[in-house]
Amino acid sequence: MGYRSDVGLCLTENGKKTLDARLSELEAGTASTGYIHDLLNPIRNKHEDPKSGAVAWLWEYLKWYTDYEDVAFFENLMSDLDYDDYYFIRVGEDNDDTDVRGGFWENPFGMCLVRGIAFD
Repeated sequence: MGYRSDVGLCLTENGKKTLDARLSELEAGTASTGYIHDLLNPIRNKHEDPKSGAVAWLWEYLKWYTDYEDVAFFENLMSDLDYDDYYFIRVGEDNDDTDVRGGFWENPFGMCLVRGIAFD
């Protein structure tokens, strides 16, 4: 079954341009290219802001393992982006397993990490 995470990624217009350039460099017809495009499929919770050119994705219950080629693609992309051109949040199954990176905090989607206490 594997360990699962919820993952959100917001990109500024500049970040989206970098993503598009990287996508154009991928070898067509390979399995890894297919996996990458599958993650970017608009049906999978893709959000776009036409005013700013920003885009965002929310992937729920995803195996975010860095040895997976599609995940490695996004990890490499983020490591090459300017700090302010992306915002990444990964929330794992364990309560203390969160990963927040990037500086695009004031994104037009309001994506943020939320913590709280609830009572039934």
